[in-house]
Amino acid sequence: MQIGIVGCGYVADFYMTTLVNHPELVLAGVYDRDPERRAAFCRHYQARAFDSLEALLAEPAIGLILNLTNPHSHFAVTKAALEAGKHVYSEKPLAMEYAQAEALVDLAESKGLSLSGAPASILGEAGTTVRDAVAAGQVGRVRLVYAELEDGPVFREPVHEWRSATGAPWPAEDEYRVGCTLEHAGYYLTWMGMMFGPVERMTAFASRLYPDKGTGQPPEAIANDFSTACLEFRSGVVARITCGLVAPQDRSLHIVGDRGVLTVTDSWSSQGPVYLRSPSGEAPGRLGRLLHRIQRHLPGRSFLGRKLPVPRFDGRLPAYPSRMDFARGPAAQAAAIRKGQPAPLSARFVLHITEIALAMQNAGGGAVIQLKSRF
Repeated sequence: MQIGIVGCGYVADFYMTTLVNHPELVLAGVYDRDPERRAAFCRHYQARAFDSLEALLAEPAIGLILNLTNPHSHFAVTKAALEAGKHVYSEKPLAMEYAQAEALVDLAESKGLSLSGAPASILGEAGTTVRDAVAAGQVGRVRLVYAELEDGPVFREPVHEWRSATGAPWPAEDEYRVGCTLEHAGYYLTWMGMMFGPVERMTAFASRLYPDKGTGQPPEAIANDFSTACLEFRSGVVARITCGLVAPQDRSLHIVGDRGVLTVTDSWSSQGPVYLRSPSGEAPGRLGRLLHRIQRHLPGRSFLGRKLPVPRFDGRLPAYPSRMDFARGPAAQAAAIRKGQPAPLSARFVLHITEIALAMQNAGGGAVIQLKSRF
């Protein structure tokens, strides 16, 4: 399938790095509202540049649009693409307001078009390993999930020096304005949604702990940098998810069942290790019991257990910390379109994830939310 890319910023290079893993996707054109950025991107990848969004959307050969624009532009660009008769894969979030996201889903359905979105890390090797282990009952009935998405205080890093492969700067001001919850919560919300179904109700809290991120933005222009939510799934599973830019980096996932605990050490690595431990948190055997006793006297925690085999992936991935196949989501969507099926990350699924993330981000001093969306 021929694809078009809208938005040539920092994340677009991650998609281009991994596009070679999916030869069934052919880049037919690119547009960015910044002519210099567009030219640099197209020069680097020898891609065809379009002078306007309208011209790109009018190209009949293009079937799928990758919306990689600034989050505040997601709604307008996706709406224009759908109205032009194009399938769309959008970076997260689907929109900055729930009503807008819902309108996009309704529009796609009314036109018989496929709408999907990031993140698609659940389709990676580590995500598949965890899903299969849960489905096979390796931990028994799942009762509780802890999902950590602490990215550390990146605002103390030299973020203004960070550049992508084509020289795009890391969009610090946009990242802080959009907020770590909308940027990161989806990485584990998608995993949990795929395994445990929709969320019925949630209790959330959010706060802005560092109003000054060194960008000169006024505090009111900066989103909350900490959020947490307790999720009640229709299936009976309860989960706690935390997002932040304050505590030390921790992107682990712990799935607690009657017969064991599954642990993922890093959701941003499609090849990351997956461990299985006993219900008490011990690795199997004498060594596991010994490590458990030693750990009582250590300041940190060990997640070691029986390491589950994660399928090997020999394709290209971006450098650390984003060791994910970004193009896998669009590739899976394109395959589903060819078969006349919904994308693995369907429009209604992505809407549900968006609703949860928005509710977390905007929870303020605390809120109990009954979810509207279903999938």
